[in-house]
Amino acid sequence: MTAERKKELAALCAVEIRKTSAITKSHLSDYGYHLVEGVVDAEMTAMMKRLTDKSVGSDDVPILRELVISDLWPRLRKSHVEHRDYVFEAVKSMNRGTIAQDAAFAFDIGWRQLLQSAAERLETYPSAWKATITGGKEKFGCLVLHIACDAEQPGCRSELERLREEVRLRSLATCDICGQNGRLRLSSIAKTVCDKHAAVLGDLREDDGVHADPWHWRAEQPIEDHIADVIGTARAIMADAENPWVGAVDVSLLAGMDPPLDWDTSHAAVDVASDGSVEVKHRHDGLMPQTAVSRQIERDIEKNFGRKADLLLEFIGKIELAVVAAMSVADDDVNFWLRTEVGRWESVQPLSDDDLEFLLRYLRNLVIDERGRRDRHRDGAESLQVFLADHPDLASEVAALVGRGRELLDAYAGDLADSARGCVVKEEFVDGYVREEIALWPDVGELSKSNRDWLRQWLRRMIDAGFKRVKGN
Repeated sequence: MTAERKKELAALCAVEIRKTSAITKSHLSDYGYHLVEGVVDAEMTAMMKRLTDKSVGSDDVPILRELVISDLWPRLRKSHVEHRDYVFEAVKSMNRGTIAQDAAFAFDIGWRQLLQSAAERLETYPSAWKATITGGKEKFGCLVLHIACDAEQPGCRSELERLREEVRLRSLATCDICGQNGRLRLSSIAKTVCDKHAAVLGDLREDDGVHADPWHWRAEQPIEDHIADVIGTARAIMADAENPWVGAVDVSLLAGMDPPLDWDTSHAAVDVASDGSVEVKHRHDGLMPQTAVSRQIERDIEKNFGRKADLLLEFIGKIELAVVAAMSVADDDVNFWLRTEVGRWESVQPLSDDDLEFLLRYLRNLVIDERGRRDRHRDGAESLQVFLADHPDLASEVAALVGRGRELLDAYAGDLADSARGCVVKEEFVDGYVREEIALWPDVGELSKSNRDWLRQWLRRMIDAGFKRVKGN
């Protein structure tokens, strides 16, 4: 009945629907072409008064409102994009030396003066810095600018980070729709707006007004709650990334699973030398889950000495959490985010400039390694799928794998596929080739003997399948 009534009203009130849509759009121009429920409601009331001569009742209001918004929404978004593009193109044309012509800006025009101020500031910097604004976006209600530069130039990086932070803080007091004084407001999204344009957010959250800066919105949270929250979130993230079977709702998934990795998780290992002396080696395995990042940190603690080892041991938990969190940060923002994160850390003794530089350099290297590892994992999965597409018998067995076997296959998918394709030795030398290949794979030395045997068995089967396919052709 509703669908039929909707078609009937669309035909009966077509002119009024279009008229109401046009009037509403003109009023919403004052709100940066954002949809405001109050404006729509006011125009719907006026529309119903104009429809008194037609067979339209109060029950038809929701249907008419839907028809008006369906007509209004695409026109509204188009005007919003066109208006914003026009303004930012003008700003770019006035600052050709400091704003890249292909720069993209994902925020409203109320912050255009902040962009202009930043562009003018770049003009005062040494030309050797090659500082150029390449884009910007609204993130958690504040303005984040992207600035390219020659970071090797003395003073360049620190000054540009200071400028970006200054612009970000100023944006938290500037309405991003009209440019007047505003504040951060929390609704379904975070947005910095003035009192008038707060209407675009609809109903505000109960904690609206409590936080002035989203970068520090945990500052007033009790420290014990903050620590519990961070640890809980990190454990969930790392469990999802490293152990997809943890937290499975259906316990039947655990049936028939192979034993897990036999990691040595004791806090200390006792070595007895031939002369009877005893050495106790403390381990860090019990402090955190064994992930690729934590294993790398542990190896680096063993390799380093003095102050560097002390720093790694003191911040072992924070380093891993920072690396995991950095995976969700855009490439252009990683360095700034890491520097901001390390700046919050508190040490047993004050951190010197050398300490901070070491931690930042170490974190950056770990982030690069972790992203590379995740990229290799993704590429490896794709490479294995290509290999299995040529060997449907093996593909059906892989699809049926569960438990530890599935985890090993996923972890070494690319290595298995590459080693299987790269085997060009005679069949009598394949076993030696398999042993030598697997010995070169990352972290394979930390696997149990049964896990290594499983990998050897599967690599041999993949190689045999390749030989069989060649002979068949």
